[in-house]
Amino acid sequence: MALNHTARLRASSEQRRQRLRSLQATHSRAPFVPFCALALAALLPLAYPTPIRAQVSASVEYQVKAAFLLNFAKFIEWPANAFESEKTPITVCVFGYDPFGNALDELIKGKSINNRELLARRVSHLPDLKTCELLFVSEKEEKRLPEILIGLRGTSTLVVGEGEDFAERGGGVQFILEANRLRFAVNLDAIQRAHLTVSSKLLALAKIVHDRG
Repeated sequence: MALNHTARLRASSEQRRQRLRSLQATHSRAPFVPFCALALAALLPLAYPTPIRAQVSASVEYQVKAAFLLNFAKFIEWPANAFESEKTPITVCVFGYDPFGNALDELIKGKSINNRELLARRVSHLPDLKTCELLFVSEKEEKRLPEILIGLRGTSTLVVGEGEDFAERGGGVQFILEANRLRFAVNLDAIQRAHLTVSSKLLALAKIVHDRG
């Protein structure tokens, strides 16, 4: 009986070891690049340009960009008159075409900055833009940038985009892909017009540009 019991214990122990080896093998096959990209963007805020390799899917690219939007909000200070009250949330908007899916909503859910709740919102009409503290304009919508900027005139909205020369055409922040690395440019003229204060930590990592001409 003692021998049978010992044999059963050894068999059970061997089964546990096999399951552990199987889990470790599965983990080792997990996509390493997307995890690193998200970790750099979300856990080490803006510390280094984030690698975005060609084989990484578009959905992962926009998870990374969503994390950057959250970090931009952390390094931007809005004037007090940009909010109706001390409890008014910081609204992060996506104009028109939305490449994020639910990634942006999941990222900012339950988060706050300086005791202000973060909200995600989709807007399609120009009058609704004035409800946004941070506005993302995808490359598919960048042709509408001139009318977007006119609609936001007099507001303190940080406008972020990814189209070519987006920042030099008046956007506040532009995502740039250089040598498969995601970087960003900051237009100081646009920041000044919006009466925003940008942390020196953010500016130190950005490509600084000004309005074209």
